[in-house]
Amino acid sequence: MLALLLSLAGLAAAQSAALPPYLQTASPAYTGAPTFPSALFAQYWPGFEPSQTTAQVQPKITDPISGVVYPLELTDPSTIPDNDLTDPYVLPPSLLTDIITGPLSANTSLSTSGSASLAALAIQSVIEIINGTAVNETCGKCLAALGVGKVLANSAPWEVPGALIELCNLYGYDSYGTCAENFGITSDGDIATQILALADVTGQDGEYLCSLFINYSCDLPAANPLNMTGYFSSAKPANAVAPPPSGERIRVLHLSDFHLDPRYATHSEAACSQYLCCRSSGYATKSPNTTVLPAPRYGAYSCDTPYDLAGVAIGAIPELAGAGPSGKEFDFAIFTGDLVSHDNDNQLGRAYVEYEETSVFSMIKHAIGGSPLFAALGNHDSWPQAYNSPVDLQPSYLADQFSWNYEHISSLWALNGWIDETAKEYASVHYGGYAYTTWRGLKVISFNTDFWYTDNWYNYINTSNPDVSGQFRWMADELQKSEDAGERVWIIGHVPPGWDGYASIPNPTNLFYQIVERYSPHVIAEIFFGHNHEDEFSVFYANNGTNASADTALATSWISPSLTPLTNLNSGFRAYDVDPITFNVLDSYTWISNISAASALDNQTAQGAAYTFEYSAREAYGANISWPASAPLNATWWHHVTEQWEINPSLVEKFTIYQGKNSVKTTNCTSTACVTSKICYARSGSFPISGLCPYGSDYGSVQ
Repeated sequence: MLALLLSLAGLAAAQSAALPPYLQTASPAYTGAPTFPSALFAQYWPGFEPSQTTAQVQPKITDPISGVVYPLELTDPSTIPDNDLTDPYVLPPSLLTDIITGPLSANTSLSTSGSASLAALAIQSVIEIINGTAVNETCGKCLAALGVGKVLANSAPWEVPGALIELCNLYGYDSYGTCAENFGITSDGDIATQILALADVTGQDGEYLCSLFINYSCDLPAANPLNMTGYFSSAKPANAVAPPPSGERIRVLHLSDFHLDPRYATHSEAACSQYLCCRSSGYATKSPNTTVLPAPRYGAYSCDTPYDLAGVAIGAIPELAGAGPSGKEFDFAIFTGDLVSHDNDNQLGRAYVEYEETSVFSMIKHAIGGSPLFAALGNHDSWPQAYNSPVDLQPSYLADQFSWNYEHISSLWALNGWIDETAKEYASVHYGGYAYTTWRGLKVISFNTDFWYTDNWYNYINTSNPDVSGQFRWMADELQKSEDAGERVWIIGHVPPGWDGYASIPNPTNLFYQIVERYSPHVIAEIFFGHNHEDEFSVFYANNGTNASADTALATSWISPSLTPLTNLNSGFRAYDVDPITFNVLDSYTWISNISAASALDNQTAQGAAYTFEYSAREAYGANISWPASAPLNATWWHHVTEQWEINPSLVEKFTIYQGKNSVKTTNCTSTACVTSKICYARSGSFPISGLCPYGSDYGSVQ
């Protein structure tokens, strides 16, 4: 045992980099207790208390908004559901009947012999289109098949999920689960039906759907030309420059992609053949009856965050990243989305999402104490995940189908004292987005990036409109108010608009880029995202990025590392030193937990997992950049970093190591193609710009 502890201590010390000057008062590493910190929750279910180490804890969570006590069966690893029979499903109206189509109970069946015959005819028509010669080219076949689906969705919408399952099985279209799991009425089948009914499936909307979801059947449409005439109420001021540094600094915490998995089963298969491992039902195809890699208590590379790892992180955050009089404080914190685990939609439901929101924000409050947290919704922070519908969708019940989530999460934020009643009321009816001005005078704009996220199928209704949600009109108006008031702004969201472009669509990200260009650098101080689970950044430039240079660099988006290790990453979190007057970042600091060491912590009760200091951005990338110590790490500085990459490509490999949070699973980046791509991604703040990168998105991720 002594040898084990010495080896673990040595590993933590070896991983921990030297602390930069402004962290010298902090410890370089934090080692958690051998059991889950019981003070994080008031009660635990019997058999799942913190005193035991054979299973993850199961706290007894009471929702402070609804008063509901979430049952153990909701998160017990042995009782994961296959279908959500509690929540309603929503279908578009039938244009042929007066049958009410939503919201409906999951047990409701509207099928008749007549509608079943329509479904059979539709299925046969699609088969003939795909196998026949009437339409020769692949894109035309796909659009024609969608046209058949639209007819069925507008006549007998309740038959569409079953038809999709049948066609999915016929053509082997299952992705993250079986066809029934993907397209069942208690999963995504009702959403797919809505899209077929409401989108222009034989036009541009259909081309997007065929390109992104149906085997790249069509070419992805180019971004539509933007007409910005009159969009902004005034021209950009001639003296649009950032204010000078104040010489002061405050500490701000940045958390992202928590992805708590309350169903994580310790000792289950961590090397499974499914997407999300460490579940009681998971197995490896090569060894279905014998566990290849038992899931460690403190996490694994193919799994989301177990409670034990979360508990260590919550303890480490104030000890390692805090500042202020006690050395454990933050001026404020930001969270850029994704609380919920990566379950298939058929295993999720409203209660599970609300449980996760309640549990994770409760734990974060323990880490930050009385400091406020400003949060954005992630694509997983909903059910079904990734979906948000525009508020003007008709009939109105289609627009309101996600309002339960906006109301719940905004109420949690307000109850915790993080936003006021005005911001809460706005967020509850505007996709969880809000604008809030802190006591220091910084305005934080939080918005829902699902409206440019690839997997939000509602984005394929009226694709020529870059702002179907109205969020960007609102954002521009808020920025104009701040310009008029001389106010500085942070923008926080979840899915990045650029980098390698894999997660976003052209038109909304193009509009966002124009808004950033108009209000940077004099109003927008910083922009923050998450989603990728990796440590990345993107620079925004003047003139839509047509001439990327130090002189044209305007703004930077910081893409935060994730707390979850999924996939093949270490766990991490970040803090910034921020100028309290300009609100520019002066330095960023990142801490990580080495997931490859997690298995060694099983079968002992002497210590828990550790978080160690990884790097300072200024020290890691600034050695050959002439830059004043008091100057912020602004867009100009980050452009200089990419110039250094061009001079010395080995620095891109250094970035790549940090991109994966020093994971042993991270692949290297030494080829010319990889180096060229990452320089291009770092200079790409929108999908259309990233689309110009010469090697596509092939080198964007280390996962």
